[in-house]
Amino acid sequence: MTTSSTAPSAADARLSTGALAVTRHLLTHGPATRGDLGDYLRVSPASMSRLARVLVEEGLVAEEVEPVPGVGRPRQILSVVPGARHVAGCKITDTTAYGVVCDMLGDVKATARAALPARLADGTVPVTATVQVLAQLVARLRRRVPSLDGIGVSLGGVVDNRSVVREGTFLGWRDVDLATAVRQRTGLPVVITNDVTALAREQLWFGAGRTHATFGVITVGAGLGFGVVREGQVVEQLIDNGHLLAHAPVDGHGPLCGLGHSGCVAAHLNRDDLERHASARAGRQVTLAQLVERRTAGDDTAITLIDGAARALGHLAATFAGALQTTRIVLAGEDVATFAASPAMAETVADRLRPGPHETQRCRLDITVTPYTFNDWAQGAAVTGIQHVLGAV
Repeated sequence: MTTSSTAPSAADARLSTGALAVTRHLLTHGPATRGDLGDYLRVSPASMSRLARVLVEEGLVAEEVEPVPGVGRPRQILSVVPGARHVAGCKITDTTAYGVVCDMLGDVKATARAALPARLADGTVPVTATVQVLAQLVARLRRRVPSLDGIGVSLGGVVDNRSVVREGTFLGWRDVDLATAVRQRTGLPVVITNDVTALAREQLWFGAGRTHATFGVITVGAGLGFGVVREGQVVEQLIDNGHLLAHAPVDGHGPLCGLGHSGCVAAHLNRDDLERHASARAGRQVTLAQLVERRTAGDDTAITLIDGAARALGHLAATFAGALQTTRIVLAGEDVATFAASPAMAETVADRLRPGPHETQRCRLDITVTPYTFNDWAQGAAVTGIQHVLGAV
């Protein structure tokens, strides 16, 4: 295995501010002429020519000459070379590491997965053994795509300086310098990020960010997650890690969440809480999948619980959008499709958007629903890794 002493640093491959701006624009908006890029980025023709030359020499960008009918000068069209960089992305859950390799456009070229080591007596997942699993996972991916340029790792919790896991929610970790450990085992540049932040970064370049510089991401699965993008910049770490939003009151007479709040968002949407409420009503253990089946069969309790969750999600999306002053919210995660499919969510959002009798300004909210598999989460980590290698993170 290559060691860190022989690997190039991440800074060695990073682009200048101008070159990064050109590359990012081409990635997010597609091929463009030198002239159009210069106008959009407010770069002089001479500087644009220099940046284009550097990017072509680096192999990141290709340039084609498109003849113009008549006697006009031919247009020089720049486009990103998808295979110029490849980065591995790893999403860590409480039991499994999911890995992908993505090219410059974020397209997945290979996938793999591996079980994490068994928990220790204190309930924590052993760090050293987990690093070994990640290194082995990357090695497997490297056999499929040998030219890896970096690694992005995402997990639930609080991450500092894109390196140290201050709080690994599902792993029992505290103050773990994961980036250094993985870099030493693989010899590649490594960036560590919160998993929802990684999805926000992926959406910024390849999703909602193409049309909205400010937007929010809400994930619904084992827990609730939140990501914020303001004016084209990802907020790396939320002050309260989403706690205030997750426990915003929806129904004062509703079910209790794990913290004892009556009818808060989490009480309706957290999978554990929802399954606990369903099980209590049924007198036996009920999973979310079983609850969905029972709702389809017309069971009143299942309809009440899932529609209640859908209304809570609608209120959450509308509140989040209002706080961010955006018209775009992205809903993602393993469970989101279940609740977004209920008419109760759309009805709730429509009611929140309904103007008063004397209001002339009309509110609009575009909600994108993107159910995510764990490989999709890993793709978000890979896109973060691409941005890190290029110098955008």
